[in-house]
Amino acid sequence: MFNFKRKARVSAGDIFAVGLPDGRYGAIRVMDHDGRSSMIATTPYMDKALPDIENEILKETLVQNRFFFDGAPAVSRVDGKPPKELIYIGNMKVKNKMIRTDYSGVWDKTTGIEAYYEWRWIHDRENFEREVREDEETMEREANAENQKPKKMMKEEMFWDIISFIDEEDTEPAVTALAKLGVRSIKQFEEALSYKLFQLDTMEHARNIGIYSYDETKDHFSVDLFLYFRCAVIAQGKEFFESVLTDPALMPKGDTFEPLLDLAADAFERRTGKDFDYDPGCDYETFSNVKGWWKA
Repeated sequence: MFNFKRKARVSAGDIFAVGLPDGRYGAIRVMDHDGRSSMIATTPYMDKALPDIENEILKETLVQNRFFFDGAPAVSRVDGKPPKELIYIGNMKVKNKMIRTDYSGVWDKTTGIEAYYEWRWIHDRENFEREVREDEETMEREANAENQKPKKMMKEEMFWDIISFIDEEDTEPAVTALAKLGVRSIKQFEEALSYKLFQLDTMEHARNIGIYSYDETKDHFSVDLFLYFRCAVIAQGKEFFESVLTDPALMPKGDTFEPLLDLAADAFERRTGKDFDYDPGCDYETFSNVKGWWKA
């Protein structure tokens, strides 16, 4: 009975059924079509059965109240043709009130899903908000991951020579040595340090810091403390760093070394008398290494 292939072209008044994520159907109405793009309205219709063309609710336009919509009608303008997933129901002549709306891209299989989102907002808001928040966080992580690329770093031998000046918990000898090398070298040191901390920022390394280890079943994990544990790895030199990088089980269980984070800044201030204002290519804050945490 319902076959989109029988519809040669889109016309004002066309009604299409939309498959929703929970197995029900929604429906959209074409308000206007100019041969290139269509203005479409999502209707409030939601049911397990396909809508009947005589159903009066198909004349209505869904009012959106989730998040920031604040009563905005579910109307958008799209280009192209309806995807094969949409089911043509028929044509319903409706005198539509034209609404100014922004361009929303091209038709796709999610067109008309707004009815489902509004239903979730009313009946399952807590879970819906959590899922949206998690999706946003995932998108942000992925966007940040694309930007995590180290700039020019200090050569390995020179970097580890500076680290070797650290005397137990005293960074003063290392600061003095680094300050003598000049501004460019200080920045390249910070770049190398940031990248090495970034490399150690993985879930497996976080699982191996003793009583403070990461455990997804627990409510609290100290992102700062894990950073300081990573600093301790680097402060112990090249051989230990490379061993821990390969085998996370070797992570220190009680040693931290926060002062390492200030080494370049202290050297820069000593060299120039100014504050160190430099953004490395890789972020060493915990959870910055997306592949190390979520794509391992």
